[in-house]
Amino acid sequence: MARRAPAVERSIAVLNFLAARPNDRFTLSEIARAASLNKATLHAILGALTESGFVLREEERKTYSLGPALVALGGAAVEANPAVQLAVPQMQALSDSLGLDCVASTAIEDQIVILTRTSSNRPFGIDVRPGQRLPLSPPLGTVFVAWSPQVQIDRWLAKVGPSATKADTARYRAAVESVRVRGYSLGLGGEPVPRSQRSPRKPRTLEENVRTVRMDEYALIELDHSAAYRLNHIGAPVFGPDGRVTLALFLIGFQGDIAASEVPRYADALMGASARVTELVHGRAPAQIG
Repeated sequence: MARRAPAVERSIAVLNFLAARPNDRFTLSEIARAASLNKATLHAILGALTESGFVLREEERKTYSLGPALVALGGAAVEANPAVQLAVPQMQALSDSLGLDCVASTAIEDQIVILTRTSSNRPFGIDVRPGQRLPLSPPLGTVFVAWSPQVQIDRWLAKVGPSATKADTARYRAAVESVRVRGYSLGLGGEPVPRSQRSPRKPRTLEENVRTVRMDEYALIELDHSAAYRLNHIGAPVFGPDGRVTLALFLIGFQGDIAASEVPRYADALMGASARVTELVHGRAPAQIG
């Protein structure tokens, strides 16, 4: 295992925090609280990042935001990962035809990272932006681990936390199996936000959206065809040339309850798009899990 470099990890934490909120500006104190960093340490980090152009400092308000040097890095990263570019037209076609937003994300270490999003321009959506991150731990991330070797699935299940029961772990394992069999994941949403509390100018953040779901019932294992569901997402994998899940595409922004009979229509459209992206990147679905 490589030796940890605390200074590098702290710099990454600062950049990830700013990347998740690209339209906002933050003071040193606000970043220190959010990233759990000592102010003196953070001051040195921000100084180095500002000097390199990775962070921009506004002198009048003494606030910080992402810097212009990251534009070139981002462009180079997109060039190095053509799957993202190839996915966008398929995603936009889904948004246009289904009236839903579509998000592409990937798994990096123990996190799910948002890469890009296409919009249906419907009001009261979820504020999902490239760079935002979620924990890759149960029940989140089944679509990323469902086609993995058993040792990786067990490692994911081990992150469930000390409060989880044996029944919880069994449910998460069943959710993984269900995703692998049907080819897509289903996540249930929580209670709807009352219309009087919605703000068209400030949609719910990704973190707020996740906090509304009931984690014990988030992963929908089997559809009851006589029921209707408040869906958080439908997700499908994009496989790379090595048979691993390189991206996942998610439909989000469902309004109201969705009849179970309607779910396959959305899922088939999403899986068709993810299959086309898989083909474009010369990917292949794994023949077996072992």
